[in-house]
Amino acid sequence: MKIISHHLFNSPLDLNHEVKVPWKWMPTLYLFKGLTFVMLFYFPLVIFKRMGVDNGAATFFIAWLMLPVAMRPVLSIFVQTGHRNRLWILLSEALIILSMAGMAYALNGTCWLEGSLMCLGVMAIAHVFHDIAIDKFSLQAIKHHRTSSLQLFKLTFYPLAMLLVLGIIVMIGGNLEVITRNIRSSWSTACYCLSGFLAVVLLWHIFMIPQSGAADRERKIRVSDMFYACLNTSADLIRTPSSWPGILFLSMFLLPCTLLTPVSIQFMLDLGSSGGLALSPQEFGYVQGTVAVFGLIIGGMLGIWFLRKVGFNNALPLMAFATCIPALFYIYLSYALPANIGWIACCAFVSQVACGFGSCAYLHYLVYYSEVKRVSTYALCMSLATVSTMIPMMLSGSLQQALGYRSFFILTTLLGICTLITSALVMVDKELTEEENKPTEKKTIRQ
Repeated sequence: MKIISHHLFNSPLDLNHEVKVPWKWMPTLYLFKGLTFVMLFYFPLVIFKRMGVDNGAATFFIAWLMLPVAMRPVLSIFVQTGHRNRLWILLSEALIILSMAGMAYALNGTCWLEGSLMCLGVMAIAHVFHDIAIDKFSLQAIKHHRTSSLQLFKLTFYPLAMLLVLGIIVMIGGNLEVITRNIRSSWSTACYCLSGFLAVVLLWHIFMIPQSGAADRERKIRVSDMFYACLNTSADLIRTPSSWPGILFLSMFLLPCTLLTPVSIQFMLDLGSSGGLALSPQEFGYVQGTVAVFGLIIGGMLGIWFLRKVGFNNALPLMAFATCIPALFYIYLSYALPANIGWIACCAFVSQVACGFGSCAYLHYLVYYSEVKRVSTYALCMSLATVSTMIPMMLSGSLQQALGYRSFFILTTLLGICTLITSALVMVDKELTEEENKPTEKKTIRQ
């Protein structure tokens, strides 16, 4: 205990200390971050479906967990750059672990839904502070290295987190259902397994995350000043006419995928009498947690390659069309209801390739809009993207219950018109065309 206490509260190292090998701790940081994201917005949908919660209530509850993420620009003021970032990381990770363990305990109680939602709410708040502290700590620690590696970690470990949670952990929960014949205790054990794994990662971080400089901090900013700055930036966005095409693009480009993602999980797990595919958790883990994740990775890699090869303006029409494709496969599945698990996995794979390919255009424009146009900050744009995901997800389950799976998937396909219209609006942006024609500047690396 003395050694752990020393590593937690030891005084920071000298400013001249440089992180020589960030690979010892940075991959696990982003893995923890990705696992928390999947545990918040995907894993509960599986548990709630197995526990009998209807689709509308499940998506409504999970969507509200995005509210702390939307408030990230304001919450970031509480996490100042400096030696306390390491403590922020470790404390938020401990809180996330306790929240998952609390959810595991609540699943065996009579008020399991209320208890689970309370634990998930605490986890959502801790996740935001963990995310902020990671970004600030990583940028400070690798200032003598390539900062582009941060994007590589995000692109790599988010799919890996989905593979671990939606693939392995969901399969464990499904197998426990068969062995114990008790749904509550099975998923409670699965949650305990997740919290145990995260506890091991936390222990690794306690010993491996280096101390940072004490004097390298941001100037203290009052919360009121930050609040007014956010208001002024938002007002500038609204008042500037040229900003509206970008706002509409960031709000509506991914609308089909946003509506489809939570309902597709419920569709695969729902009973055949309700219009679902009636997959077991083991089959779902194979289809959505393994095959579909590899499809998402391949789609993302293809999207990055295509953007670099032809440029954003030339790639956008094809990527916008790809964003509308996934719902077509679910229309087919809702009518055919195939029993062949291989064919279902093939449809899920192709739909995720298309979704990952189209999402690259959104991420590219998000960075361009926040950094090149200089009309907003990246954090504010991320908040806009979060709200544009939160509202459709909140309504998706209720829409599906009102329309049925087949009509819902048809409506989702038709809403792809919004994606095509917003893509056409940003393609006529003269500033974007000029930016695409500029030669790429190589980033210098400080030695």
